Amino acid sequence: MDQARARALLAAERTRLQRLLQAETSQPQAAELGDEVDDADRRNAEETGMAVDQLLRAQWAALQRAEARLAAGSYGRSVRSGQPIPDERLEADPLTELTAEEAAAAEPSTLEESHDAVGLVSASHPFEVLTDPDITPEEEQASEEDDDEPPAELSPGIHIERDDRTR
Repeated sequence: MDQARARALLAAERTRLQRLLQAETSQPQAAELGDEVDDADRRNAEETGMAVDQLLRAQWAALQRAEARLAAGSYGRSVRSGQPIPDERLEADPLTELTAEEAAAAEPSTLEESHDAVGLVSASHPFEVLTDPDITPEEEQASEEDDDEPPAELSPGIHIERDDRTR
């Protein structure tokens, strides 16, 4: 990609990020949202605001790195391998730092880490098929460990025990 086009892409990205940062700072403060009894709206707005702020800061840092690469003459090359990044990829995401292949190779480990964080075994098997959808695995395990309850009756209905010895 030529230097003039790269400069134009990064300038447009800078303008877009500045607009987003201004919009973020002009949003109502979280304390203004919600009511005094239930502050779920306020907490939700705070957490959403923090997440958006983190994303915008990460994008701003990526913009600064891209501008530094442009000044150094290495813009358009992978920061990992030095391989050229196709112009189409740079047009779609001017802040990209990796080739599509490198980014795809980095993705599975990120997916596995994020799935492990929520307790899933692997990215290839993220869902567990339950034998009884009304019973969670925790309930099933608890019922297996609970030996002091009598076994469930096979047939539903009312069972009356009679003591015929008193007659």
